Amino acid sequence: RGRLRHALQRSRRSGLSVSLLFVDLDGFKLINDSHGHEAGDEMLKAVAARLIEQVRPGDTVGRLAGDEFVVLCDQVEQPLGMSVLAARINDVLRQPIVFKGVDLFVTGSIGVAIGNGSTHSADDLLRYADTAMYAVKESGRDGWQFFSESLQEQAQQRLAITNGLRLAIERNEFSVRFQPIVTAEPGRIAGAELLLRWKPASGEISPAVFIPIAEMTGAIVQIGLWVFREACRAEAEWRHRWGHEAPYVSVNVSARQLNDASLVEEFSAILQETGADPSRLLLEITETSLMADVETNLRILRRLADLGLRVAVDDFGTGYSSLAQLTRLPVNVLKIDRAFVDGIEKNEESRTIVRAVMGIGRSLGLKLVAEGVETGAQHRELCTYGCDLIQGYYFHRPLEEQLFCETFERERGEQAGESSAPLYFLIYVSRCNRPMKQDELIEMLNTIRQHNRLNGISGCLIHQDGEFMQLLEGKQQVVHALRDRIRADQRHEDFRVIAEGPLQQRVFNDWGMVLRHVGDSEGSKQPDFSAWQKRKIPFAELADDPRLCYAYITAHAVQG
Repeated sequence: RGRLRHALQRSRRSGLSVSLLFVDLDGFKLINDSHGHEAGDEMLKAVAARLIEQVRPGDTVGRLAGDEFVVLCDQVEQPLGMSVLAARINDVLRQPIVFKGVDLFVTGSIGVAIGNGSTHSADDLLRYADTAMYAVKESGRDGWQFFSESLQEQAQQRLAITNGLRLAIERNEFSVRFQPIVTAEPGRIAGAELLLRWKPASGEISPAVFIPIAEMTGAIVQIGLWVFREACRAEAEWRHRWGHEAPYVSVNVSARQLNDASLVEEFSAILQETGADPSRLLLEITETSLMADVETNLRILRRLADLGLRVAVDDFGTGYSSLAQLTRLPVNVLKIDRAFVDGIEKNEESRTIVRAVMGIGRSLGLKLVAEGVETGAQHRELCTYGCDLIQGYYFHRPLEEQLFCETFERERGEQAGESSAPLYFLIYVSRCNRPMKQDELIEMLNTIRQHNRLNGISGCLIHQDGEFMQLLEGKQQVVHALRDRIRADQRHEDFRVIAEGPLQQRVFNDWGMVLRHVGDSEGSKQPDFSAWQKRKIPFAELADDPRLCYAYITAHAVQG
């Protein structure tokens, strides 16, 4: 600080500027915690040496505290040179530092402030550089940023929010909303995600603004306990009101909360205080938070699971989790991020990712929830892929608790008058009126897939020796409309429905078509059965046993 004051005094006489770079290391705490303080000390020494290598002979490199460094550049003529220096420091900090044969990595968030002794004090430059550094942290780290007046305004807003958050619970400024989570089919409310709202005297502040600040300052720990207590209160009240039919409650838990040593004890006390059923509470934790420190989180999550609480991985697919790590965690639910749901009805890449995520979830025995569903086309697409639950504006926006309860009560009344299952199935057989070539079958397949994707129909079509057998799954009205369309198709004859009726759950999670040419093994990978075959059994004859047909066609769900 003394050198900075002297540099500013010199700048008054020379008319040149003084530049201060505030360097904060990203990822240093993880290295210190994982490899010990000796590794941390070696890291700090190496970083200091690299900073000294980058500056001019007359410049100063100093360590403020912990993993924070400052670089003081005197007699600065061109601010552009400071941007070059900052980028150069970012580059050298990305290089690994070897400790006992292990490569350790950190990056740097750098704030740059430039001033003159005539207009700025040492405290001004330190505060400005710190503000710019904080902006880099918020935008993703590993970069640099010049201080500006707009950053100063943001810093003042952040300070006001930080101070306000400390008193928000005491002043009763928080409230909650509940966004319904519905079954994919038929779209009935099964649960609700609790969402936090904050309305101080100055006016409501978006969660997108105050939640990151609460995370950075640590205020999220006490706020998170308040939110969990609200979730427990709602669960207990709803269960008392509706019994086993009551919706479950989903609540977000932040990375900062997972690092709090007293989290498990606090949650346990709240569960006992409220009488909430932990099995009807779902803790949502982002994939990025979970994978930041798997070993520590694994211990915490197992203790939470021992309380009976369930865990969901939120924003799944946006992080970098490995399947090996995911299988170790006591996870019950995967929530597919809205980024993949958006455009799923027209983007093949999104479809591929969603199908892959659902395949992972089903193989691990997890429930699948799709977030951000806003259109009927997205909903139908997700239904055909076998998604369990849906959340988004297409069904419901976040609701105040009274309106949520009224909505759920109304649905219960409507559901009481319904006796039929939400899904319907139909199996038919038919015969081609002429031989169909392979390219014709593929063209027909593509047309069928496009139609069924738009109409929420799944199933399987088998072509064998000039005959078709098909299973259709979907809403009854839609299935019957497709049945009539197929019956009228001039390529079919001898159309016959084998079986149809209510269906509780889809067998196929996408639309499939299997082409079989039993008895024609030439050029195919099938064994040659001709020596054992007594006679060919046509679909028309097989159709006399609907159960056998159902077993035959659904076996392709495993093959596909």
